[in-house]
Amino acid sequence: MRLTYQTFLAHDVASLAQFYIDGLGLEEVEASRDHRYREVKAGGCMIGFAHEGARAMTNLEEDGAPSGTRSLVTFDVGDTAAVQPAIDRAVAAGATLVKPPYDSFFGQHQAVLKDPEGNAFRLSAAIGS
Repeated sequence: MRLTYQTFLAHDVASLAQFYIDGLGLEEVEASRDHRYREVKAGGCMIGFAHEGARAMTNLEEDGAPSGTRSLVTFDVGDTAAVQPAIDRAVAAGATLVKPPYDSFFGQHQAVLKDPEGNAFRLSAAIGS
């Protein structure tokens, strides 16, 4: 089994997709472009941005379940020297820095950010890379 897609339900599909293109340098899959959906390449996984209307289509209506941050996506930037420039680019495109770069107990130099719609993500590289 392998992860192939991560989909974010978005209030503004075009703006959120554009953040990941401008802020993280990911490439859009233009053949998938629709007013309800956009998609970018992220290494071996595609990231989709779907209009909130997709909840009904997938039977994932809001149900009063716990809210707030429920997932965390991590992007490997290649080496530790690239973490800060990646943060700077993301923040310039609209991200919010939640936790500045730190060395984790599991061998990663990383920072935690949120995209313009509040989805959490990390920019990370293996210590020693």
